[in-house]
Amino acid sequence: MLQRILLTSVINFLVIIFLTNFGLAQESKEDILAEARVLTLQSALAGGIQYNLDLQVEELNIPISKENVTVEKAEFDPVIEMGISSQEERTPTAIAFSSEDFDLYRETGGDIGIRKKFRFGLESQMSFKANRSMNNSSVDALRPQYRNILLLDLTQPLLRDFGTGVNTANLRMSQNLVRQTARGYMDRAQRIGEQIELVYYDLAEAQDILRYRIESRELARNLLRGNREKFEAGVVPITEVQQAETAVASRDEEVIFAQQQVEIVANRLRDLLGIRPENPLYKEPFVTEDIPGTEQTFPDFEQTLATALEKRPDIQRQQLEIAHQDIKLSYYDNQRLPRLDLEATLGANGLSGGDRPTSFTGLTVSSPQEGSYGDSLSRMSDADGYEWYAGLRFSYPLGNRATQARYRRAGLEKRQAVYGLKRLEEIAEKECKNSLVTVKRSLERVGVAERFEGLAQTTLTQEMERLKEGLSDTFRILVFQNEVIGAHIRKTEALVDFNQGLANLFRATGTNLERFDIVAAMPEKKLVNAEEQ
Repeated sequence: MLQRILLTSVINFLVIIFLTNFGLAQESKEDILAEARVLTLQSALAGGIQYNLDLQVEELNIPISKENVTVEKAEFDPVIEMGISSQEERTPTAIAFSSEDFDLYRETGGDIGIRKKFRFGLESQMSFKANRSMNNSSVDALRPQYRNILLLDLTQPLLRDFGTGVNTANLRMSQNLVRQTARGYMDRAQRIGEQIELVYYDLAEAQDILRYRIESRELARNLLRGNREKFEAGVVPITEVQQAETAVASRDEEVIFAQQQVEIVANRLRDLLGIRPENPLYKEPFVTEDIPGTEQTFPDFEQTLATALEKRPDIQRQQLEIAHQDIKLSYYDNQRLPRLDLEATLGANGLSGGDRPTSFTGLTVSSPQEGSYGDSLSRMSDADGYEWYAGLRFSYPLGNRATQARYRRAGLEKRQAVYGLKRLEEIAEKECKNSLVTVKRSLERVGVAERFEGLAQTTLTQEMERLKEGLSDTFRILVFQNEVIGAHIRKTEALVDFNQGLANLFRATGTNLERFDIVAAMPEKKLVNAEEQ
C-alpha cells in the first residue's frame, strides 16, 4: 500500500514537471505584442483616408461629375461648319425660244459658317456661301456666274426658353451635382474614419484582454509552483496541485483565444486601412496606442445637435438636393409657357460673271454684272444685293400635357427632397442622443469598474495572506484571481465603449476627421474655381 502511494506521487510529480515545462515553452509567445510597431490612431485614420479602396472609388465621382459640367458648358461653345459641293442637272426643256433640247446647269461651291447659342437664349448663325455656276440658258447674259452670299440668322425666344436662368438650368444642376458629390465623398470618408476608429479601439481592447489573459495564466502558474512546493513538503494534498494544473490549462486556452481575436481584428483594420502586400504592416504585427482615459471632454446635446445640423455632409448634400429640385422646378415652370420666337435674317449678296451677249427680238444686250470673282465679293461687301427678314413664330401644344406633368413631377420630387432633409435631421438628432448616452453611461461604468477592480485586488491580496497561513485553498484563490482579471477586462471594455462612443458622437456631428486635423475632400475654394472655369 505504501509503495502504491509512493508510485502515484512520483507519477504526479513527473506530470507536474512536464506541464510546467510545456507552459514555459509557451512563454515565448507572450512577448508577441512587446516587439510590435505602434500604430497611432491619427496615422491609421490618415492612411485609411488615403488608401482605402472604397473611398478611392467614391473620390473618383468628383472628377466624373466635373466632366458633366464641362459637357453642359460646351452647349454655349461656338461651332464652325463648312462644306464644299458640286452638282450638275440636265433636264428636258419646254422653252420655245431655246435652241437646246435640254437645260444644263453645273455648280461648284462651298460654305463656311459659325453658330452659337447664348446663355440668355439667343441662337445665332453667320454663314458665307460662294459658288460658280454654268448653264445653257438662252436668256442668261453671264457665263460663268459667281455668286457670294453673307447671312446672319437670329432666333430669340421671348417666352419659353427666355432668360439666363432657363438656358443655364442644366449647367447649374451639373455644378450643384459636383458639390453634392463632394459632400457625398466627405460623408463616406467620415463614416470610413468612424469605422477605422471603432476597429482601432476593438484592437486595443483585444490586445489588453490578451495581456490580462497572459497575466491570469502567470498567476495560475505561480500558484501551481507554490502548490507543488507545498505538496513536496507534505503540507497540501495532490488535489491542490491538480486543481492549479487545470487552471493553467484553462488559461492557456484563454490566451490562445485572445491571441486569435487580436489577429482577426488586426486583419479587419488592415483591410480598412488599405494595407497591401508592399506595406511592412501587411505581415508584421502592430499594436495600438494606450486607450485614452476619461479626461476627454465632449459637448452637451444642444451644442452637439447644432454642430451636426451645420457640418454633417449628408445634411449639406440633401440641402443641395433641394436646391437642385428648385432649379428643375423653375425650368419646368418656364416650359409651360407658349413658344414665341423672334426671328430675323440679314444678308448681303454679290453677283458677277463672264460677259455673254444675248440676242432677243433683234436686240443684243449684256449684263451689267459682268466681272471677275473679285467683283462679286466687292458687290457683296457694298451690299448691292441684300435681303432681310423679321418675324414672330408662335407654337403651343394643345393641352400641353407633357410639360404640365413634368412640372408636377418636379414639385413632388422637391417635396421628397424636403422630407429627406427632415429625416436626416431626425437621424442626426437620434445619433447624437445615443452617442451621448453611450459616452455618459460608459463613464459611469468606468468608475464602477475601477471601484470593483480595487475591491477585487484587495480581496485577492487578503486571500493570498490567508493561503500562506493555511486558512484558504486553491479553489478560492483561483476564483478571486478570475474576479481580478474580470474586473480589469470590464474596465477596459467600459473605457473602449467610452472612446467608441466619442467616435460615434464626433462622426454624428460631422467633425470626427476635423478633430484629428485630417482633410478628406478638396477645399471649397478649389471646388468653386473649378466650377467657374
